[in-house]
Amino acid sequence: MKNLIYIFFLFAIVLSSCKKSDAQKAIVSLNFQTTADGNNYTFADSYENGDGTLIRLELLQFYLSDIRFIDKKGKEVLAEEIALLKTDLSGHASVEIKIPAGDYSALKFGIGVPNELNEKDPSSFTEEEHPLSSSQNTYWGMNGMYRFVMVDGRYDEDADGISDGTFSYHTGYAVSLREFELTRSFSFDKKESYSENFNIDVQQLFNVDGSRMDVINESNWHGNYDDIEVSIRFSDNFLHALTAQ
Repeated sequence: MKNLIYIFFLFAIVLSSCKKSDAQKAIVSLNFQTTADGNNYTFADSYENGDGTLIRLELLQFYLSDIRFIDKKGKEVLAEEIALLKTDLSGHASVEIKIPAGDYSALKFGIGVPNELNEKDPSSFTEEEHPLSSSQNTYWGMNGMYRFVMVDGRYDEDADGISDGTFSYHTGYAVSLREFELTRSFSFDKKESYSENFNIDVQQLFNVDGSRMDVINESNWHGNYDDIEVSIRFSDNFLHALTAQ
């Protein structure tokens, strides 16, 4: 009986500690919206790719990792280890994180899955909704790793309104992991909710600063390391395409 009372007492302390910890945190929603030509882009739309080819996306999802804020002393405060962002048909995706109330000077996150997680099997994550569980269908069994950024769609080479083919770029391997940093003053009060908004310029996914994805002649990349340059190039483009509002 004494053991049961002791266990209950410890459980109450842990529960109280968790509630107190959450009470000192702010909720921050990281929102992502696809854009093209300066306007919101939806997956029902096509856009011109700079060479007369029309592009239309059908899938866009990506991992954010080690989401953290930098406090005034330069210390990194981790808010979320891993999150999978899945855009809806309007091109919107978001993730909600919690961060201790306070002042911060920067936000950082990885685009992709870091090595220590990328080497784990989906069976390690028993919660169905976990970003790395098998239910997410993002694990490359043939390559023993996760896909970082997944973009699928169709192209219309002669802009006649009829699709001429499909493209599919799913990045992976450590060389495709990218780091995004936003230097800005953040001030969060406990129990309050905040939003940080980002744009993903889909035109820059395929053509930015001379770094072009040839959707006709190199229409896909799915883990072939002999062609890793394609994954590296697309990863660079994704980082360029991502901006804070």
